[in-house]
Amino acid sequence: MVMRQRGRRSAANLVTLHVDGAPARLEPPACLNNQERKLSSELIAACDPRHFVESDLPLLTSFAQATVLAQTTANDPDKIETWALAVRLQATLATRLRLAPQARTDPKTIARRAIEQRPAIAPWED
Repeated sequence: MVMRQRGRRSAANLVTLHVDGAPARLEPPACLNNQERKLSSELIAACDPRHFVESDLPLLTSFAQATVLAQTTANDPDKIETWALAVRLQATLATRLRLAPQARTDPKTIARRAIEQRPAIAPWED
């Protein structure tokens, strides 16, 4: 027998979950052009479904716009300043969205991995 919740449902109960319990992935907003929308979709699909939340959407939108701007101005010498500003914004937003490697990993973990990957050398072979 399934017991139903009494009263109003909370916002948390209204969120649609997949079979595995993961939340639904974000959808790129309609204000993006085709290139930006494609980039946003690829980025959202490449990350864990729990990585982005609804409040990340404005930053994700700006990241896609900055990335496309950087790509389109990269080969034009007259737009080098625009390219530089777009790349700087892209790097900042990547860190804030935890897309950059240094934002995703703990420095202690990186140091441990480096030690583990180093081949063991006997002291007399040094």
